[in-house]
Amino acid sequence: MPDTIFRIAQLAIVGLEADSTFRNLIQTIRNCDAIQVVAEYETLSAALKSGLGESVAADFVVVLQSYSDEFALDEINALIGRLLFGRILCCYGPWCTADGRSHELWPATFRVPAASASVLLELELAAFQAGEQPMFPMSAGEEIFAHRSRLPPAEPLESNKALVISNDFVLRKTAAEILESLDCRATILSLAASSIRETIVHNADKNMLVLIDLDEPQNEVAECLSLLRDLLPTSFIVGLSVFAATIEGSGSKSVALNSPRPRTIIEKTELLPQLRQLLTSNTLKGTSENA
Repeated sequence: MPDTIFRIAQLAIVGLEADSTFRNLIQTIRNCDAIQVVAEYETLSAALKSGLGESVAADFVVVLQSYSDEFALDEINALIGRLLFGRILCCYGPWCTADGRSHELWPATFRVPAASASVLLELELAAFQAGEQPMFPMSAGEEIFAHRSRLPPAEPLESNKALVISNDFVLRKTAAEILESLDCRATILSLAASSIRETIVHNADKNMLVLIDLDEPQNEVAECLSLLRDLLPTSFIVGLSVFAATIEGSGSKSVALNSPRPRTIIEKTELLPQLRQLLTSNTLKGTSENA
Protein backbone atom coordinates (compact mmCIF):
# COMPACT_ATOMS: atom_id res chain seq x y z
CA MET A 1 0.00 0.00 0.00
CA PRO A 2 1.32 3.50 -0.83
CA ASP A 3 2.57 5.67 2.01
CA THR A 4 -0.19 7.71 3.58
CA ILE A 5 0.22 11.48 3.11
CA PHE A 6 -2.35 13.68 4.80
CA ARG A 7 -4.38 15.64 2.27
CA ILE A 8 -7.57 17.61 2.55
CA ALA A 9 -10.29 15.99 0.44
CA GLN A 10 -12.30 18.42 -1.69
CA LEU A 11 -15.94 17.32 -1.37
CA ALA A 12 -19.14 18.42 -3.08
CA ILE A 13 -22.66 17.66 -1.84
CA VAL A 14 -25.56 17.13 -4.25
CA GLY A 15 -29.12 16.93 -2.93
CA LEU A 16 -31.25 18.41 -0.19
CA GLU A 17 -30.13 17.92 3.41
CA ALA A 18 -33.64 18.38 4.84
CA ASP A 19 -34.19 14.62 5.06
CA SER A 20 -33.26 13.47 8.59
CA THR A 21 -32.02 10.21 7.04
CA PHE A 22 -28.77 11.96 6.14
CA ARG A 23 -28.25 13.84 9.41
CA ASN A 24 -25.40 11.67 10.72
CA LEU A 25 -23.58 11.70 7.39
CA ILE A 26 -23.77 15.48 7.07
CA GLN A 27 -22.52 15.92 10.63
CA THR A 28 -19.61 13.59 9.86
CA ILE A 29 -18.72 15.59 6.77
CA ARG A 30 -18.92 18.99 8.46
CA ASN A 31 -16.97 17.88 11.54
CA CYS A 32 -14.15 16.12 9.67
CA ASP A 33 -10.83 17.99 9.53
CA ALA A 34 -9.80 15.95 6.48
CA ILE A 35 -12.72 17.27 4.38
CA GLN A 36 -13.33 20.64 2.79
CA VAL A 37 -16.80 21.17 1.34
CA VAL A 38 -16.16 23.08 -1.88
CA ALA A 39 -19.69 23.18 -3.29
CA GLU A 40 -23.29 22.30 -2.48
CA TYR A 41 -26.13 21.84 -4.98
CA GLU A 42 -29.81 21.06 -4.57
CA THR A 43 -29.96 19.03 -7.80
CA LEU A 44 -27.57 17.06 -9.99
CA SER A 45 -28.65 19.18 -12.95
CA ALA A 46 -27.53 22.34 -11.15
CA ALA A 47 -24.23 20.68 -10.20
CA LEU A 48 -23.44 19.75 -13.80
CA LYS A 49 -24.40 23.18 -15.13
CA SER A 50 -22.11 24.85 -12.59
CA GLY A 51 -19.16 22.77 -13.82
CA LEU A 52 -18.84 20.10 -11.13
CA GLY A 53 -16.08 17.74 -12.23
CA GLU A 54 -14.75 20.29 -14.70
CA SER A 55 -14.23 23.89 -13.55
CA VAL A 56 -15.28 22.85 -10.02
CA ALA A 57 -12.80 20.16 -8.97
CA ALA A 58 -13.78 17.58 -6.34
CA ASP A 59 -12.13 14.45 -4.95
CA PHE A 60 -15.46 13.28 -3.53
CA VAL A 61 -19.06 13.84 -4.56
CA VAL A 62 -21.71 12.83 -2.03
CA VAL A 63 -25.18 12.52 -3.57
CA LEU A 64 -28.17 12.46 -1.22
CA GLN A 65 -30.98 10.45 -2.84
CA SER A 66 -34.29 10.54 -0.98
CA TYR A 67 -36.50 8.70 -3.50
CA SER A 68 -36.22 6.48 -6.58
CA ASP A 69 -35.49 8.14 -9.93
CA GLU A 70 -34.66 11.43 -8.23
CA PHE A 71 -31.79 11.86 -10.70
CA ALA A 72 -31.94 11.28 -14.46
CA LEU A 73 -29.79 8.56 -16.04
CA ASP A 74 -28.09 10.94 -18.47
CA GLU A 75 -27.11 13.23 -15.59
CA ILE A 76 -25.77 10.30 -13.57
CA ASN A 77 -23.68 9.12 -16.52
CA ALA A 78 -22.39 12.66 -17.09
CA LEU A 79 -21.27 12.93 -13.48
CA ILE A 80 -19.56 9.53 -13.59
CA GLY A 81 -17.79 10.50 -16.82
CA ARG A 82 -16.43 13.66 -15.25
CA LEU A 83 -15.23 11.91 -12.07
CA LEU A 84 -13.59 8.73 -13.35
CA PHE A 85 -10.68 9.45 -11.00
CA GLY A 86 -12.80 10.81 -8.19
CA ARG A 87 -15.04 9.13 -5.65
CA ILE A 88 -18.83 9.19 -5.80
CA LEU A 89 -21.10 8.05 -2.96
CA CYS A 90 -24.82 7.93 -3.77
CA CYS A 91 -26.29 7.74 -0.27
CA TYR A 92 -29.86 6.50 -0.50
CA GLY A 93 -32.71 6.54 1.99
CA PRO A 94 -35.18 3.75 2.86
CA TRP A 95 -37.47 4.42 -0.11
CA CYS A 96 -34.62 3.57 -2.50
CA THR A 97 -33.59 0.23 -0.96
CA ALA A 98 -34.97 -1.91 -3.79
CA ASP A 99 -33.49 0.17 -6.61
CA GLY A 100 -30.52 -2.12 -7.06
CA ARG A 101 -32.90 -5.02 -7.76
CA SER A 102 -35.69 -3.35 -9.73
CA HIS A 103 -33.66 -0.94 -11.85
CA GLU A 104 -30.04 0.16 -11.79
CA LEU A 105 -29.46 3.83 -12.49
CA TRP A 106 -26.44 4.16 -10.21
CA PRO A 107 -23.72 1.49 -10.50
CA ALA A 108 -23.48 -0.68 -7.38
CA THR A 109 -19.98 0.71 -6.82
CA PHE A 110 -21.48 4.05 -5.79
CA ARG A 111 -24.66 2.99 -3.97
CA VAL A 112 -24.42 3.32 -0.17
CA PRO A 113 -27.27 3.02 2.37
CA ALA A 114 -27.54 6.20 4.42
CA ALA A 115 -27.12 4.24 7.67
CA SER A 116 -23.70 2.96 6.51
CA ALA A 117 -22.56 6.10 4.72
CA SER A 118 -20.47 7.61 7.54
CA VAL A 119 -18.45 4.43 8.01
CA LEU A 120 -17.92 3.89 4.28
CA LEU A 121 -16.94 7.55 3.84
CA GLU A 122 -14.27 6.93 6.48
CA LEU A 123 -13.07 3.93 4.48
CA GLU A 124 -12.89 5.94 1.26
CA LEU A 125 -11.06 8.78 3.02
CA ALA A 126 -8.44 6.31 4.23
CA ALA A 127 -8.01 5.00 0.67
CA PHE A 128 -7.76 8.58 -0.62
CA GLN A 129 -5.07 9.41 1.94
CA ALA A 130 -3.15 6.26 0.96
CA GLY A 131 -3.21 7.29 -2.70
CA GLU A 132 -5.35 4.34 -3.82
CA GLN A 133 -7.36 4.64 -7.01
CA PRO A 134 -11.17 4.65 -6.60
CA MET A 135 -13.11 1.59 -7.66
CA PHE A 136 -14.12 1.30 -11.30
CA PRO A 137 -17.83 2.01 -11.95
CA MET A 138 -18.32 -1.46 -13.45
CA SER A 139 -16.74 -3.35 -10.52
CA ALA A 140 -18.41 -6.67 -9.70
CA GLY A 141 -20.37 -7.23 -6.51
CA GLU A 142 -17.62 -9.46 -5.09
CA GLU A 143 -15.04 -6.69 -5.60
CA ILE A 144 -17.29 -4.13 -3.93
CA PHE A 145 -17.87 -6.41 -0.93
CA ALA A 146 -14.15 -7.14 -0.56
CA HIS A 147 -13.33 -3.43 -0.78
CA ARG A 148 -15.89 -2.43 1.83
CA SER A 149 -14.79 -5.20 4.18
CA ARG A 150 -11.40 -3.54 4.69
CA LEU A 151 -12.59 -1.36 7.52
CA PRO A 152 -10.04 0.47 9.69
CA PRO A 153 -9.01 -1.17 13.00
CA ALA A 154 -11.59 -0.79 15.71
CA GLU A 155 -11.04 0.55 19.21
CA PRO A 156 -11.55 -1.81 22.19
CA LEU A 157 -15.21 -2.52 22.83
CA GLU A 158 -17.22 -1.65 25.90
CA SER A 159 -19.16 -4.92 25.59
CA ASN A 160 -17.35 -8.15 24.67
CA LYS A 161 -20.22 -10.66 24.88
CA ALA A 162 -23.21 -10.99 22.61
CA LEU A 163 -26.21 -13.13 21.72
CA VAL A 164 -27.27 -13.52 18.08
CA ILE A 165 -30.87 -14.74 17.80
CA SER A 166 -32.36 -15.86 14.48
CA ASN A 167 -33.72 -18.92 12.71
CA ASP A 168 -31.58 -18.01 9.70
CA PHE A 169 -28.36 -20.02 10.12
CA VAL A 170 -26.39 -17.99 7.56
CA LEU A 171 -27.39 -14.71 9.19
CA ARG A 172 -26.47 -16.00 12.66
CA LYS A 173 -23.10 -17.27 11.47
CA THR A 174 -22.27 -14.09 9.55
CA ALA A 175 -23.21 -11.79 12.42
CA ALA A 176 -21.25 -13.91 14.90
CA GLU A 177 -18.14 -13.84 12.69
CA ILE A 178 -18.33 -10.06 12.36
CA LEU A 179 -18.65 -9.71 16.13
CA GLU A 180 -15.72 -12.08 16.67
CA SER A 181 -13.60 -9.93 14.33
CA LEU A 182 -14.39 -7.01 16.64
CA ASP A 183 -13.32 -9.01 19.73
CA CYS A 184 -16.91 -9.59 20.82
CA ARG A 185 -17.62 -13.24 21.68
CA ALA A 186 -21.01 -14.28 20.32
CA THR A 187 -23.40 -17.09 21.20
CA ILE A 188 -25.85 -18.01 18.44
CA LEU A 189 -29.41 -19.11 19.21
CA SER A 190 -32.60 -19.91 17.31
CA LEU A 191 -35.63 -17.68 17.84
CA ALA A 192 -37.12 -19.82 20.61
CA ALA A 193 -38.02 -18.55 24.06
CA SER A 194 -36.95 -21.80 25.73
CA SER A 195 -33.39 -21.79 24.34
CA ILE A 196 -33.01 -18.07 25.04
CA ARG A 197 -34.15 -18.49 28.65
CA GLU A 198 -31.85 -21.47 29.26
CA THR A 199 -28.81 -19.68 27.83
CA ILE A 200 -29.40 -16.51 29.83
CA VAL A 201 -30.05 -18.35 33.10
CA HIS A 202 -26.71 -20.18 32.80
CA ASN A 203 -24.77 -17.04 31.84
CA ALA A 204 -23.42 -15.05 34.77
CA ASP A 205 -22.95 -11.91 32.67
CA LYS A 206 -26.33 -10.23 32.20
CA ASN A 207 -24.95 -7.07 30.56
CA MET A 208 -24.28 -7.79 26.90
CA LEU A 209 -25.20 -6.99 23.33
CA VAL A 210 -28.18 -8.85 21.84
CA LEU A 211 -28.93 -9.07 18.12
CA ILE A 212 -32.40 -10.36 17.24
CA ASP A 213 -33.92 -11.05 13.83
CA LEU A 214 -37.14 -9.02 13.39
CA ASP A 215 -38.10 -10.61 10.06
CA GLU A 216 -39.51 -13.72 11.74
CA PRO A 217 -43.14 -14.45 12.74
CA GLN A 218 -44.25 -11.42 14.75
CA ASN A 219 -45.75 -13.33 17.67
CA GLU A 220 -42.46 -15.17 18.19
CA VAL A 221 -40.45 -11.96 17.90
CA ALA A 222 -42.71 -10.25 20.45
CA GLU A 223 -42.40 -13.14 22.90
CA CYS A 224 -38.62 -13.18 22.66
CA LEU A 225 -38.30 -9.40 22.98
CA SER A 226 -40.41 -9.45 26.15
CA LEU A 227 -38.31 -12.27 27.55
CA LEU A 228 -35.08 -10.43 26.80
CA ARG A 229 -36.40 -7.30 28.47
CA ASP A 230 -37.28 -9.27 31.62
CA LEU A 231 -34.09 -11.34 31.87
CA LEU A 232 -31.58 -8.81 30.51
CA PRO A 233 -32.86 -5.39 31.60
CA THR A 234 -29.41 -3.74 31.32
CA SER A 235 -28.41 -5.21 27.96
CA PHE A 236 -28.44 -3.41 24.62
CA ILE A 237 -30.91 -5.02 22.20
CA VAL A 238 -30.45 -4.50 18.47
CA GLY A 239 -32.98 -5.55 15.84
CA LEU A 240 -31.90 -6.94 12.46
CA SER A 241 -34.11 -6.45 9.41
CA VAL A 242 -33.99 -6.17 5.64
CA PHE A 243 -36.14 -3.04 6.00
CA ALA A 244 -34.47 -1.46 9.02
CA ALA A 245 -34.96 2.19 8.06
CA THR A 246 -38.61 1.63 7.21
CA ILE A 247 -39.29 -0.07 10.54
CA GLU A 248 -37.49 2.68 12.46
CA GLY A 249 -39.76 5.28 10.90
CA SER A 250 -43.03 3.38 11.29
CA GLY A 251 -43.34 3.18 15.06
CA SER A 252 -43.83 -0.27 16.55
CA LYS A 253 -46.20 -1.60 13.87
CA SER A 254 -43.66 -4.08 12.53
CA VAL A 255 -43.36 -5.84 15.88
CA ALA A 256 -46.27 -6.79 18.14
CA LEU A 257 -47.50 -3.59 19.78
CA ASN A 258 -47.14 -4.87 23.34
CA SER A 259 -43.50 -5.95 22.97
CA PRO A 260 -40.53 -3.79 23.98
CA ARG A 261 -38.82 -2.22 21.00
CA PRO A 262 -35.11 -2.84 20.30
CA ARG A 263 -32.81 0.07 21.14
CA THR A 264 -31.90 0.39 17.46
CA ILE A 265 -32.43 -1.51 14.20
CA ILE A 266 -29.77 -2.19 11.55
CA GLU A 267 -29.95 -3.53 8.01
CA LYS A 268 -29.06 -7.17 7.40
CA THR A 269 -27.41 -6.29 4.10
CA GLU A 270 -25.07 -3.82 5.82
CA LEU A 271 -24.08 -5.83 8.90
CA LEU A 272 -20.34 -5.20 8.70
CA PRO A 273 -20.28 -1.38 8.57
CA GLN A 274 -23.32 -0.89 10.78
CA LEU A 275 -22.21 -3.28 13.52
CA ARG A 276 -18.76 -1.75 13.49
CA GLN A 277 -20.24 1.72 13.75
CA LEU A 278 -22.48 0.63 16.61
CA LEU A 279 -19.78 -1.16 18.57
CA THR A 280 -17.03 1.41 18.17
CA SER A 281 -19.18 4.45 18.97
CA ASN A 282 -20.26 5.56 22.44
CA THR A 283 -23.74 4.13 21.83
CA LEU A 284 -23.26 1.12 24.08
CA LYS A 285 -21.52 2.99 26.89
CA GLY A 286 -23.47 3.88 29.96
CA THR A 287 -26.72 2.26 28.91
CA SER A 288 -28.70 0.69 31.70
CA GLU A 289 -32.07 -0.08 30.14
CA ASN A 290 -33.64 -0.85 26.77
CA ALA A 291 -36.07 1.67 25.36
